[in-house]
Amino acid sequence: MADVDRGVSTILGYSLNLVVATLVVTGVLIAAGSLVESQRDQAAKAELSVVGERLVADLETADRLARSADDGHVSVETTLPTRIAGTPYDVAIVTESGEARAVFSIDSMADDVVVPVNNETAIANASHRGGDLRITWSAGGPLEVQDG
Repeated sequence: MADVDRGVSTILGYSLNLVVATLVVTGVLIAAGSLVESQRDQAAKAELSVVGERLVADLETADRLARSADDGHVSVETTLPTRIAGTPYDVAIVTESGEARAVFSIDSMADDVVVPVNNETAIANASHRGGDLRITWSAGGPLEVQDG
């Protein structure tokens, strides 16, 4: 009878070790998965902010060129990535009460990235997918952002 009890103890101990190991590994994988997703969102926001600053710099350049031109036409090409963190994104130029801003959004992110524009020339509202864009101005009109 003693041999049977020892065999059951060994099998029971081994089974409990497997269950505990499985629970620990599962917990670590779940925790790591949420950490990776959080880091991905933060990286995407940082990259959108950098891309936003590039676009706003080009908008401000077009604004300065339009103000220095008496009559004529201004065109500034800007090259932006088509994807951020492997996902397409949208760019919206929004002007309210004379204040312009570039709003960048990704469907999978809850928050948008907003970059203010320091301009004197009016900017027309626009919405585009990320990628190459062209900023144009003709005498007397607003700055317009178009697909490149």
